[in-house]
Amino acid sequence: MPSKAFSFRLPDAAVQALSALQLEDETLNQTAQRVIMEHLGVYTNSSTIVDRRLEVVEAALTEVRSQLEELRGKWKAR
Repeated sequence: MPSKAFSFRLPDAAVQALSALQLEDETLNQTAQRVIMEHLGVYTNSSTIVDRRLEVVEAALTEVRSQLEELRGKWKAR
């Protein structure tokens, strides 16, 4: 299947958002390709998508737990 190369610039905020979606050992270009293709519904690697979403949720939970522990410590110190 023939393919075409695309070249475009992204603002810093978009690059940061894209970087947050990067999988281990994946270049930013590969991430952009995967995200675009997944969004278009042309390519889906469901285990990768689920794994990445779980990573995001786990990171968020870790952050919330950390903040709760910090608040709990401050509250006990009163």
